[in-house]
Amino acid sequence: MSDPEKTHGLWRLLSHVRPYRGTVIFILFLLVIYSGANSLRIATIGLVIDGIVSPGDREERGRISSFVEDRVLPLMPGEIQLPSETVSSLALESVVISGIPAERDEAGQIQVREALIESAVLVGGGGLSTSSSGESVLLRFRPVEKLEWIADNRGEPYRRAEVAGPVEVEIVAGSPGSGAADLLWICAVFLAVISLAVAFSGFYRAIMGQEVRIRVIIDIRKKLFGKLSTQSLDFYESRTHGDVISRTVGDVNTLSSSIQLLFGDFLQSPLTILFSLALAFFASWKLTLLTIPFLILLTIPVFRQARKVRMGTKGALSHVGETTEGLSQLMSGIRVVKTFGLEERRQQQFGETSEALQKAQIRTEIARAKGRSFVEGLYNLLSAAVIGFGGWFLLNDLVDISFGDFTIFLAAIVSCYTPIKNVAKIITTLAESTAATDRIFDLIDSPVSMQDESGAAEFAGFSDKIEFRDVSYRYPGQEEQAVEGISFVIGQGEKIALVGPSGAGKSTLFDLLARLREQDSGEILFDGVDSKSVTRSSLLAHMAYVGQEPFLFNTTVEDNIRGADQNATADQVTAAAKAAAIHEDIMALPDGYLTVLGERGDRLSGGQRQRLTIARAFLRDAPILLLDEATAALDSESEQLVQSALERLMKDRTVLVIAHRLATIQDSNRVLVLESGRIVEQGADQELRAQGGLYSRLRDLQELGVAEKGQ
Repeated sequence: MSDPEKTHGLWRLLSHVRPYRGTVIFILFLLVIYSGANSLRIATIGLVIDGIVSPGDREERGRISSFVEDRVLPLMPGEIQLPSETVSSLALESVVISGIPAERDEAGQIQVREALIESAVLVGGGGLSTSSSGESVLLRFRPVEKLEWIADNRGEPYRRAEVAGPVEVEIVAGSPGSGAADLLWICAVFLAVISLAVAFSGFYRAIMGQEVRIRVIIDIRKKLFGKLSTQSLDFYESRTHGDVISRTVGDVNTLSSSIQLLFGDFLQSPLTILFSLALAFFASWKLTLLTIPFLILLTIPVFRQARKVRMGTKGALSHVGETTEGLSQLMSGIRVVKTFGLEERRQQQFGETSEALQKAQIRTEIARAKGRSFVEGLYNLLSAAVIGFGGWFLLNDLVDISFGDFTIFLAAIVSCYTPIKNVAKIITTLAESTAATDRIFDLIDSPVSMQDESGAAEFAGFSDKIEFRDVSYRYPGQEEQAVEGISFVIGQGEKIALVGPSGAGKSTLFDLLARLREQDSGEILFDGVDSKSVTRSSLLAHMAYVGQEPFLFNTTVEDNIRGADQNATADQVTAAAKAAAIHEDIMALPDGYLTVLGERGDRLSGGQRQRLTIARAFLRDAPILLLDEATAALDSESEQLVQSALERLMKDRTVLVIAHRLATIQDSNRVLVLESGRIVEQGADQELRAQGGLYSRLRDLQELGVAEKGQ
């Protein structure tokens, strides 16, 4: 089986179209009808010109007209024959004619049907006579005097007369046909039916193609979101948010445009060219073979420019990610930007990124314009060459072709113009989408570093202890270990505090315990069971987390709390809010629990947001609680409310807390002091203070800082 990372992005895209292959096959059928109907329309117009409007001898009839006369007309009801008349004009001194005379026509000419010229003297000398050929010959002439008709040896109603000249005689040989008017109406109705077929097939092809496009794009968006939601923290720390958003939004939109072309011009244009060339070949295979090499030449500059378009688009898309990241940072850090007066600096940085994007996009547009302009210019030259050389071949009898077939040939070649231009557009657009597709599938193919082991069991529950055994972890791309050789035990119901300077490894231990990261070595055991041997989702179901910076989704209060338990009832949600001392604040909102909080919960204060996350933890009702100093960023009043809620939340649970304010952990069963990724001290608060080590120095520094603030 081929490696997906080595498979071209467009082929990967087609794999997402495969589930809708039934619809795609029907779309192809409609495309064939559309292209075939257009070619039939050209052929029908040629038939009207060659077989009805300007008929000639059967031997001079075009291939289209001959095919219809030999294969189609015999299958139709009634006696329909194409006209096959030739008209010759002679200047005669005198002539003896015989046939069936008729009255003078509107032009004053006498018409003689089934006529024979028994003898005639040409103006300028020479004689002429005709014999019966089995064809109906009509003579038309205007005598200078009244004719005297006498009996002919062929019997009645044939007559014979001698005409004195000079006189102009028109000899009409062949058959006037039968039912030509009926055939003309049949062709008109056929053209109308074809037009309806073109309209309906185009309509249904468009709406069905759009349906497939929308479904494929939604499938890809779901797959992208699914992959991104399962990625580890390492993945997001190695990429900018702007780049990820650019790929999942902008690149997918580019891909959407390409899929729209896929079920439109991408398939329609080649089919139209194929049918048009087939019709031109039927009309004149010699002229068509002379034309095809020139058509092939049109594709060379297009493919050359397409490569430049692809490379330019790939560079432009990366710059789009940079500009998106700049906008994201502005929106998320607007308070910092305003407070420190960084507007001009951020504008300068955004301007530099935008200029790089501008240059990449201009290079791409130049390459795209070159490809299309080459096609247009070369095609116009080709059209001039076809008309010039084709006419020269006809004048010199190098190509045997009727007027109608030549008309069909020219119309078929001209009908290739628009689809050839579309092909140039398609190739450059596909080059753009290839770059976007590669970036999209780069995300989809990104390996998930944290996956459940094959045969991982459901976590049965926690009842005894959590044990870290010689756990080490290093962040990707860094040389130093974030944590190294960590070993300790947390008993059921204990409260363990992690303290230490910034970068000591406290948050890393949190992430490892919750399996947000996988340790490089060592084991983390729950009641003696390795955390890697159970599914991550079942393990996390027994944990609740309250962070220093509360995060709320842009949805209702109820949905934010229910995030801890999707099956919770409204009464359970309310009970959790009351336990977190946030119920009254919620009821004061415009729509109570149905109030939409806005992005990151901006409608609430910091203390309210934190109590709402505590309510979420109450609803989870997990035996293991992870606290990342939930009161560190709050004012005194909010801190008191949150601390009271936390005390209720911690009751009868196993708690691991990251402590920034050391005064808040005096009641901890044990304090683990970390420095440079190692545990350097551990014990109770008073015990560590008495040792005079790192913990004691940190406490003294914090108490000194509090004292200085109070002065």
